[in-house]
Amino acid sequence: MKGAVIFDRDGVLAEFDLEGVGRELGPLLPFGLEQLGAHLRDWAPRSGRTVTCAASERAFWDAFWAQLCAARGLDETVRGQLLRFDPRRTLKAFADARPALEQARRLGYRVGVLSNFTLIDLPGSLEWLGLAPLVDAALSAAMLGTAKPAPEAYQAMARALGQREEDCLFVDDRPECVEGARRVGMRAWLLDRRGQATGEGLLRGLDELFAA
Repeated sequence: MKGAVIFDRDGVLAEFDLEGVGRELGPLLPFGLEQLGAHLRDWAPRSGRTVTCAASERAFWDAFWAQLCAARGLDETVRGQLLRFDPRRTLKAFADARPALEQARRLGYRVGVLSNFTLIDLPGSLEWLGLAPLVDAALSAAMLGTAKPAPEAYQAMARALGQREEDCLFVDDRPECVEGARRVGMRAWLLDRRGQATGEGLLRGLDELFAA
């Protein structure tokens, strides 16, 4: 193998389908998604729970929905429906994600995914997105105990792929995470899908990755 290409998940390979979530959860809740998100952000750090695999993800969300229903007085019918909600359905792949991973593999690169998001099982989400067969290694902050832009996160990803940091190309939509990759010796690109950033080292879409 000639090296590796490492992708962030959220904002790079996938986006959150808030419209779809609203359609599914909206009829069950007496408040909007913004309030739901605020409740989750408040509860998650205090819960002491981390998502490192599908089983821990299920336990995390079961505990969250139970706590939410108790706090907001939601009945057992609603609780049952919330417990059946699959958080992976909040994600949908960008149209250019699979072609980029396929191209990376055709060119002989190993493929990794390095994500800071801790509330959805990373390998399971890649299965849901249909991208898992194209990914050689996937690591999340919860799995590692450290997060981008800490150097240990990138170094762990390189080791998982069997590569030196200088032989890795990294793509993220957050400037600080791109800079963190560069500090450990990786080549790195900032993916700016909205066209708002300026300067060098920018991609507007993943279709530009191997032409850059």
